[in-house]
Amino acid sequence: MPIYHTLGKIPRKRHIAFKKPGGGIYAEELVGHEGFTGTSALLYHIHPPTTVKSVRRVREIKFEADPDQTLHHRHFLTSRVKKGGSATLDRIPLLFNQDIAMLYVEPDENDAHFYRNAQADELVYVSKGKGVLESTYGALPFHEGDYLVIHRGILHRYRFDLNAEEQPKLLIFESRGHVRWPKRYRNEFGQLIEGAPYSERDIRRPTFVEPIDEMGDFPILVKQYDGINEIMLDHHPLDVVGWDGYFYPWAFNINDFEPTDSSCAHSARARTTFIPRLCPLHTITATSIPTKFSTTRRANS
Repeated sequence: MPIYHTLGKIPRKRHIAFKKPGGGIYAEELVGHEGFTGTSALLYHIHPPTTVKSVRRVREIKFEADPDQTLHHRHFLTSRVKKGGSATLDRIPLLFNQDIAMLYVEPDENDAHFYRNAQADELVYVSKGKGVLESTYGALPFHEGDYLVIHRGILHRYRFDLNAEEQPKLLIFESRGHVRWPKRYRNEFGQLIEGAPYSERDIRRPTFVEPIDEMGDFPILVKQYDGINEIMLDHHPLDVVGWDGYFYPWAFNINDFEPTDSSCAHSARARTTFIPRLCPLHTITATSIPTKFSTTRRANS
């Protein structure tokens, strides 16, 4: 995310001793993509995030392609798929290739474990439901129509409002590449231009949550090498007192997507919303309401 953000307490300079009030120093963690050259964030933990008690391989994940290679139309009847389970462990693959996978899940429980996808960025569309995405970066409330962008390596956990009228329905895109804004929406400095269908004001970022200083057994499930691995941490992972940078989860609601169309257009239009590597993600918008100020623009995919 090319918007700098900071929450909580951080030291005056990077990579210096950040002392705790009662003695000792906070553990500094660098999280990001593309090593030291891509977007990143510095997090400050009460306990080192490396104090692992045990590790084990939980299960393998293998997507199996349809053996019928006949070219024909397909209708994915998601209303008939198996319902329930975990938002992270019970996803049903619909489409996939080497660059991106599309999965679907209707969870009916809140995970006890924390989750981290170490092999893909996740773009999660909240078709139904609401709740809060917990992460080491804070709390990110979400509701129907939201896109949640969770970059690879970000530790998180869904807390759904299971008493809500609409139960959760999630469509997940797992991208091998970094999910980002389309280049034509940005200027050379990374700022969204005036002609973009959304602006920085539409992006919702995490809010600060007091760190949890608690010892015990805390399982973190990590997806890597096409499988689920369990890392048992000896302390609560949400022990971050502060952070800053450009690498964090964020939300964007589809109702804030505003393409520029003709005032007399009534057809559905496909517009690029995000770019997960080589596969642009489009949003279908219906333009049937006249507006006072409008222009016609051709969509370039």
